[in-house]
Amino acid sequence: MIIVNGPPAAGKTCVTAELRLLLPGTVAISGDALRAFAPADARTHLGGGATHRAAGALARAYLELGAPRVIFDYLCVRPKHFRDFSEALPAAVEVKVFTLWPPLETLLERERLASGASRVAASCHHEMAVNLGAMGEILDNGALSPADAARFIHQRCVRA
Repeated sequence: MIIVNGPPAAGKTCVTAELRLLLPGTVAISGDALRAFAPADARTHLGGGATHRAAGALARAYLELGAPRVIFDYLCVRPKHFRDFSEALPAAVEVKVFTLWPPLETLLERERLASGASRVAASCHHEMAVNLGAMGEILDNGALSPADAARFIHQRCVRA
């Protein structure tokens, strides 16, 4: 079980796509796509962390169906988000967290270039910086291509 974490515009989706090429049979859960299923006022009806909890339940289902591995690609700003996700998994499942951490200037430039971007990279980056010690393995991917970041994660997972 792999979590590809990072602030908005860090490259999570691109790295996950590249990682799936290196790990055949991998199921990838996009937190952004999963979040789109919920109503705008999800917190009111479902409580905080609903996307993380739902992703954990979906990951568990795929693992029980026989998926060799699952990648969850989403923003986890606080350690609680990892707990919300992991609590749905069987106790024996090892979760490896990789946080993509490009320089703030890189995030802001990517966000500026993205059409329809929500412009929250700076605030997420600042909040995540406070919790960086609890964010798993940190990848400074400002200069890494998505393929290089995926190869790095793949090497870490194969060695374990």
